[in-house]
Amino acid sequence: MMTDRPLLTEVCATTTPGDHEPEGSAVAMPRVHKFGGTSMDGAERLQALAAIIRDQRDPSVVVVSAMAGVSDELSRLADAATTGDDAPGVPDPATTLAAMKQRHLDALQVIVKEDAARASVAARIDEIFDGATQLLGEGPGAEAKRFTDQLMAVGEDLAVELAVSALQAEGIAAAVLNAREVVWTNSEFGAAVPDFESIRKLAPSNILSVVEEGCVPVVQGFIGSEADGATTTLGRGGSDFTATLLGAALGSPEVVIWTDVDGILSGDPSLVGDARVVPDVGSEEAVELSYFGARVIHPAAAKHAIASDLPLRIKNSFAPERPGTLIHSHRGAAAAFAAVAHKTNVALIRVRAFPTALAYGFLARVFGVLGRHAVPVDLVSTSHSSTAFTVDRDEDLSAVYQALSVFSEVDVLKDVATVTVVGRGMLREPGMDALVFWAVEKTPVYLISQASDVSINFVVDEAEAPELVHRLHLSLIELKEGAREDAAREEEEREEEVREEEAVEEEAPEDEALEEEAREKEASERKEGDRR
Repeated sequence: MMTDRPLLTEVCATTTPGDHEPEGSAVAMPRVHKFGGTSMDGAERLQALAAIIRDQRDPSVVVVSAMAGVSDELSRLADAATTGDDAPGVPDPATTLAAMKQRHLDALQVIVKEDAARASVAARIDEIFDGATQLLGEGPGAEAKRFTDQLMAVGEDLAVELAVSALQAEGIAAAVLNAREVVWTNSEFGAAVPDFESIRKLAPSNILSVVEEGCVPVVQGFIGSEADGATTTLGRGGSDFTATLLGAALGSPEVVIWTDVDGILSGDPSLVGDARVVPDVGSEEAVELSYFGARVIHPAAAKHAIASDLPLRIKNSFAPERPGTLIHSHRGAAAAFAAVAHKTNVALIRVRAFPTALAYGFLARVFGVLGRHAVPVDLVSTSHSSTAFTVDRDEDLSAVYQALSVFSEVDVLKDVATVTVVGRGMLREPGMDALVFWAVEKTPVYLISQASDVSINFVVDEAEAPELVHRLHLSLIELKEGAREDAAREEEEREEEVREEEAVEEEAPEDEALEEEAREKEASERKEGDRR
């Protein structure tokens, strides 16, 4: 739904690169900077974005998400259109789009002071909203997911216009680079899979020539295009993925994810007493955290960074001077705990083979069912004749339950959560798991999963998760090693005292019986003496 525009090279050739023109004939590979929704939320944040890019020493490529909340509003409009729901409470498309448009025009009014320039950008914003109105008027037809992807892209199409305006207002040469021309995907609308080989060729050929002109390309996150040119999306949160796709294809020294927190935290601040920024984590640790509770980086982005040996840095756009968290594959091998995360909205499925089932092929049948129904699995634990695994609670599990019940007993628990301890050396370093289990104490656990050196996972009642996170973080991260050992010793001493008290209580009845027996014997002997 992008509007017609001059080629990037034409735009940049008419601007003065100034301080942003690379020195010498060789151009350093640009850093990719991705700005999330909260970093795009209004004129003040857009001006902060421009200041951040202005202060960069290396050439930059900018990837942007829609303004905070815009994707949610578009998603609600798409849901209403595809379901035909016009009940009370369902958003009115005209009202929603009008408010959204005004929000973007308000930001533009503050950013761009020159009337003609502002009018030019406003005209492009008008065209984008005209396209959205037309799309909603036509409806989804038979291709609901294709329709939804077209509508969801509106937020990013608007965002690049404002980001370019903010950069130009700061005196930085910048222009929109349409992600549809670079991020080619398959046709799985809603969760498209990138064509990695094509992107590796398209990104350098489309981007580097622009950078050489001293211009900052600004690219929509989250969206791409399929073979026929239709807009696709990489799934919610996919802007991180876009940034790593471009960074890997360009050979960037680093991708910087700008967000509203100081980096990856060691725990949820609402649950732990002393959440701290983790200065650096290994790529595998970052993947585990992204899957099991840390919302700072998209799992697909973290995995692609690992595959490409691409460093990621998480930084706070509200406090850009802070160092943030570096995610890289060359983290030191010293064993240490890094963070405790938890994930709600989880279901645990326990499957036990019927006694008459064959001893072989059981797990193949179970995971064959999951594969046929395209149900992603997070954690797994298995034995000879049973298995248990976690899935998203929102998944429709009725068909899976029915298929598994043909050859096994199936039990589904929905009020559970996962709690994950992430670190380094958790398999190879003696005693690390023992510290974790000591902190778990008497919390009932439904499943334990540990398949790598960087994490151990527990499935517990959802109501138990906050307290367990607090206890694990306090024991493993907040307390220094010596204090942790002292605490363990004190706990052992308390347990020993309890055991001794219980032993005394158990011995007391026996002692009383012996004393009673002695008194009876003494009385009997006195009577015998009196008779004599």
